[in-house]
Amino acid sequence: MSSESAAAGRQYKMPVAHLHTHTQDAVESSGNNSSGPLETLCSISLRACDLMTPLITSIYEELILSPSNDGSDDIIKAVKKDNSAFTIADATVQRLLIKSLFSTVQFRDIVGEEEEDGDSDGCDSIEWWYQVQGLTVPQHLQPLLDSTRIQIETLAKDLSASNNNDVYQLLTIFIDPIDGTREFTNGNGEQCSICIGFADEHGKAVAGVVVRPLSKPSPTWVAGAKSEGFATYYFGERAEISSNSGLLSTNGSISKFVQSLIDELKVPRIKSGGAGNKMMMLLQNPGYLYIQDRGVSRWDTCAAEACLEAFGGRLLKLTGFYEDPEIEKGENERRYTYLASDTNLDFVPNTAFLTKYNSNLQFFAPGQKADDVRQVKPYSNLCGLVAFTKEGNMKYL
Repeated sequence: MSSESAAAGRQYKMPVAHLHTHTQDAVESSGNNSSGPLETLCSISLRACDLMTPLITSIYEELILSPSNDGSDDIIKAVKKDNSAFTIADATVQRLLIKSLFSTVQFRDIVGEEEEDGDSDGCDSIEWWYQVQGLTVPQHLQPLLDSTRIQIETLAKDLSASNNNDVYQLLTIFIDPIDGTREFTNGNGEQCSICIGFADEHGKAVAGVVVRPLSKPSPTWVAGAKSEGFATYYFGERAEISSNSGLLSTNGSISKFVQSLIDELKVPRIKSGGAGNKMMMLLQNPGYLYIQDRGVSRWDTCAAEACLEAFGGRLLKLTGFYEDPEIEKGENERRYTYLASDTNLDFVPNTAFLTKYNSNLQFFAPGQKADDVRQVKPYSNLCGLVAFTKEGNMKYL
């Protein structure tokens, strides 16, 4: 994929070694008209991800390369109520983004995947940064966390100095600090990503950043804002764009529906973790298709949707698309709504089966469908998803 054909408007293909230079240039130019407000926001977010990468890598190595036999790993990883994985990296990355970077500007709302322990007014205390939900940053990593926090707080001054408050106050931020935590804890860290999505006042995903901090030999990333003609990526110095076909799926089990699609399309199943990672794989492999009928949330897809659209692709609800694949018909209704809410803004009665990932109920019957919005979590993507590149659209649809 050449940068000229990757998307309409302006594109970049920057070596990761130049990530600091590229994003810093964007930050320094944010006071003039060379960068739009969304591009500036994405560029600063990319830089923040770059600053957090050494800390993320250190926590990952603590988990994978130096596993403990005495149970001390329990201080940096845990299991949530829905049996999904949670680590101190998830908590720390989210805190750094919300409390150190984005707190200097008034946004409409910020929604993060990870819950906080009650009142967060203690963020002025050094000790507050070291503990969250019963997990503790190992003592030998605390100086690295401190220096990372200070660097991001310095970067935040550039965000507040960009003078884009009239735009930013309308935006809702959706953050998945470590998308693919299961892979992060089982040694497949290259499939993990930091997902930062920005939605406008109508709940439409308009800009996003997805960074794979543990890619080898160096981090890879995508960022975009379609309205500003901004689309940038880095997949590696010698990355090749494949024309192979395939259907991207989770590393775990898939439904009979997804398996039937694989059989009908006569394409191989490509297993991988993380929605953000799979979005990047779509751009690297334009012949791939990503279909998911369960198990993802708004923070998984906001950034991915915005980035895909910047490169001419789509991420839509599976339900409406399955009923009528003419994607231009009622396209706004086929998008997920990315706004802070106590209830699920895309709920349709008797459409989604209740699962341990989307249900608010402690008990429910196998095969039970949700018929009341109070039964489901507010940010669950209940309508599934279908995602494809511009090239994939022409190939499959």
